[in-house]
Amino acid sequence: MEVRLLFPEVFEWEPPTFLVDTQFSAKLNKDVCVQINANAAFLERQSVHLIEWAIRHPALNWSDRIKLWTAAESLSLSPENIKLTVLALHPAHPGTRHEISWDSRQHAQAKDWLASALAGQARSPVAARRTSPPAFASLTPFDIEGIPEVEI
Repeated sequence: MEVRLLFPEVFEWEPPTFLVDTQFSAKLNKDVCVQINANAAFLERQSVHLIEWAIRHPALNWSDRIKLWTAAESLSLSPENIKLTVLALHPAHPGTRHEISWDSRQHAQAKDWLASALAGQARSPVAARRTSPPAFASLTPFDIEGIPEVEI
């Protein structure tokens, strides 16, 4: 209900210009692909408008920056043709709507930060020691023929 009050357009648009719970992915470099999820996106001729709603602070954060960078790269859009609306909800207070524009400078900074963060993680001794837990499979005898068929 609060999303409807803060951004009624979310309930007025229809596919294919309106996507709900959509994913965008983009290559950061030859070894890294970044994938993000967006609550909703309005796709227009040469622009995209991402909408995020969550219990959060409305200020632009690094997660938002990565979403904007990835969406622009994924859709091959100029950063100036993408924007984000954050619907910052709160369980006890009225939510707020915050519009965020994107530009080439912010786009380059987000890419540099992401590349640097990933490079630092690869050099981290903690990351080098981290291994996946072993996968264990239970090999109990199982008679698939003994399961009665269910009609649909």
